Amino acid sequence: MTEITHLTAIQLSEAIHSRSVSCVEVMAAFLERINALNPDLNALVSLMTPEACLAMALESDRQLSSGNSAGWLHGIPIAIKDLFNAEGLVTAFGSPVFPNVDAQQDDPHVARIRAAGALIIAKTNVPAAGLGGHTRNTRFGLTRNGLDRSLSAGGSSGGAATAVSSYMLPLADGSDMMGSLRTPAAFQGIVGFRASAGAIPAATDADPQGLGLTSIGAMARNVSDVSALLTTLCSDPAAHRHSPHGHSGQLKGLRIGWLGDADGHWPMANGVLAQCQRALENVEGLGAQIDLCPLPFPVADLWLCWLTLRQHSMLSDRALYEDPRSRSRMSDNWRWEIEHGMQQNQSDLYTAETHRRDWLTSVETLFKQYDVLAAPAAQVFPFDAEAGAPTAIEGTSLETYHEWLAISLPASLAGLPVISLPVAAGSANNMTGIQLMMPRGRDDDLLAIAARAEQALLA
Repeated sequence: MTEITHLTAIQLSEAIHSRSVSCVEVMAAFLERINALNPDLNALVSLMTPEACLAMALESDRQLSSGNSAGWLHGIPIAIKDLFNAEGLVTAFGSPVFPNVDAQQDDPHVARIRAAGALIIAKTNVPAAGLGGHTRNTRFGLTRNGLDRSLSAGGSSGGAATAVSSYMLPLADGSDMMGSLRTPAAFQGIVGFRASAGAIPAATDADPQGLGLTSIGAMARNVSDVSALLTTLCSDPAAHRHSPHGHSGQLKGLRIGWLGDADGHWPMANGVLAQCQRALENVEGLGAQIDLCPLPFPVADLWLCWLTLRQHSMLSDRALYEDPRSRSRMSDNWRWEIEHGMQQNQSDLYTAETHRRDWLTSVETLFKQYDVLAAPAAQVFPFDAEAGAPTAIEGTSLETYHEWLAISLPASLAGLPVISLPVAAGSANNMTGIQLMMPRGRDDDLLAIAARAEQALLA
């Protein structure tokens, strides 16, 4: 039998339910790996004691012995992104601003994970308030890449990606506002899926302005595990996950619009485009039709729209900013977002909302021409973890701390389902991925296509 920690989540589930391995054995194997790797990688924070973890696993075994399985995740250890509440664990948002107090209840999607039998043992590290594509904060420290500790884990679901890529966990939840699932997945050679906006229930205070910029999703080492976790997370599988007739996932005849670097508007590290295009040629060899797709929308307007809406969304933290005690403990990125949001007026917000409506119209037009839109999942390769996020790409200076994540915006602003799939790479230093997007609500169709394409992209 394959080493327990290297089984896929679905294989683990089958092994547990066939009683070929006990929940205690599974937990002990993962705890041993966590104990060996996490002190250096720092992916998991607020970790429960080994005694508490093993006690949960023992109870899961007792339930199975009585003929009771909570679901396919029964007995499988998992950790929750530290932007979400998991009962009994601290929700720190990667920041010293918040008190060391255990959450009293699960957020909605966390409750679904727990109800399916998963054993929640820790939180996954994030940058402060989830801001930025590099997972480092002053409360828990730096999370390192699971493939090469010298490299960035990406972010904001960086702890989740490292836990999965290093086999400390089989899968993880996450969320994505500006590539927060896609970037760390691309940096670490795993799969990251951002669901359609609203497909997975969120806490009522997660989006007080109702802007819908963030979606919850899943990470794993393969599409099958991601798809299985998405089934658990989704609020109404019958209503939103696929078209009435579904999609076979066949690549033959599939029309893919390749956004590339948006005609040079998205600066790219040397080699990213070529690596992604080589991978797409393998998909083309399976019968897909791939055409260069110019964006029918000013990229500068897309960026301005995003800046305004994102900064406006951060005003929900204004009370923290206005308290000098908490402001002094906020990250620079966090303060920057709020300060710029405070400078906005109604005209700025109206312009941004107009741009967003126009972008949604443009997306509808694109999906009349193409079944899938594709782009690199990240504009850069994994960078030095200690040095931090890039301030320039191939000589092009970046004006903000997050401009290197701008390639995430087409999907984020339209609320599209989008998946980041790894492509063939010679080493951890040039790990990258391709993001595939489909119309909102076509989550299952996108997963079916991704399942067919994942091996071709790695060839």
